[in-house]
Formats: sequence, C-alpha cells, structure tokens
Amino acid sequence: MSHEKLSELCSIYALGALDGEELREFEAHLKTGCPLCGQQIQEYGEMVASIPEALPNVRPSQDLKERLMARLDQAVPNRGVVDFKSAAKALPAAPGRRRGWFPWACAVAAGLALVVSLTRVSSLNRGLAEQQERLNQQLEQLKTLQRLLSAEKEVTQFITKPGVKVTPLAGTDKSPQAAGQILWSAQEKKALFYASKLPSPPEGKTYQLWIIANNKPFDAGVFSVDTQGNGFLKVPVLSEADKAQKFAVTLEPAGGVPQPTGDMHLLGSL
Repeated sequence: MSHEKLSELCSIYALGALDGEELREFEAHLKTGCPLCGQQIQEYGEMVASIPEALPNVRPSQDLKERLMARLDQAVPNRGVVDFKSAAKALPAAPGRRRGWFPWACAVAAGLALVVSLTRVSSLNRGLAEQQERLNQQLEQLKTLQRLLSAEKEVTQFITKPGVKVTPLAGTDKSPQAAGQILWSAQEKKALFYASKLPSPPEGKTYQLWIIANNKPFDAGVFSVDTQGNGFLKVPVLSEADKAQKFAVTLEPAGGVPQPTGDMHLLGSL
C-alpha cells in the first residue's frame, strides 16, 4: 500500500475503527517511525478526545424508560425466552453488517480531516500575510533608497556646474541642533536645499524656505521632514538669486504664506 493511502487511514485509526489486513499493514508502517503519520494520528487523536467535551449535557426525561418498555411491548407482543446461542447459529451474519460502523467512521474521519485542513490553511494564510507585510516594508525601503540615489545623482550633476555656490544654514535658538545647506546658482536661478535634525512640525504646519534679497524675503518653497528631521527641497526657480544676501527657514501654516510669519529655525548668510 502506498504512503498516500496509508496517510488517508490515519483518521480512521485514531477513531479505533481500523481492522483486518489494513490495521496490520498500517501498524507495521507505524513501527517504521514515519513522522508524518505519527503527527497526523496525534492531531486526530486530540481532536477526537475533545469531541465529547464539545457536546452539551442532555438529561433524559423521567418517563423515558416507561416509553421504551411500551414500544418494546408493541413491537414484540408475545415475548418469550429466546435462545440467543441457537438463534445465532441458525441465522448467518449478513455480509456487511459486521462493518456497519464503517460509513459513520468515514464520515467522522472526513470531518476531522476537514477541520485539520482548515486549521492548516488558516495558519498558512497568516504566514503569507506576514510575508506580504515584510515584502511591503522592503519595497518601501527600496523606494526610499531609489529616491535618495536619484537625489544624490541630481546633486552631483548640479554641483559640478560652473557658478554653483554652497551656503550653510545654522540652527537658531528654536532648533539649535538643526542644520541646513543650499546649493544654488545665480546664473540658472535654481537651487537644491537640504535640512537635518529639524523638529517635527505640529499638525497644520510646514517648513518654508526663504531667500532674502535687498533686505526682502522671497518664497523659495515649502518642504516636509522625516522622522529624523531630514528634509529636501528642489527649487526650480530661485527668485532674485543674483541679489541673494541670506537664506532662512521658518515654520508656517500648511501650504506656505507669501511673507514669513512664524518662528525662524534655520539661517545662513553669504
């Protein structure tokens, strides 16, 4: 008998409903130490043991015995002494009656197999969900790395152009640990800005970069920061770049404002 067919007999064996040649062959297989069949028998055995505990306690009615005896009287009105030994010899056992338990055992075994299968499928689904979550996290990390590499490439290309200047920005008393750096070109009127260690802005607030020229502030754009306080801003058009005197970062309402109104967090002079 193949191992697949032997495996199908595990649930029937756990019920104690296996006999004959199948029982002998199955037990001989178990003596070989098959771990798969041994595990299945243990799982089925535990499940069979738990079935009685799941059944509700039902108390029989007080007149049950009387009703049973009345039905017996109706079925056998003239009861007498019966020689069961003689009757057993006279009436040969009907073929198949000896195994009348088999359909019931198969049904229970099939139910147990279904429960075990559903349990394993549920466990497999949980494992797949966890793997999918880890994969999503790795994809997000990859996207972040790609953005950083793209930004680094853009900075490298920009900084090698003639006329590009680098101006550092220092943290004010509002953010003493913060720092920034702006790469800008007066000829192209473009800039790339980096910030680090800025506090996370409150809800409804954002950071805004300013260029101060002729003692007047000009909007250079808004930017957000990550959990580490790092921010990046690409300025495609830097107004009054040829007249720049200072660069500053303030905390403003979300979306930015035409003129600075909030606290200054970074400041850098030429």
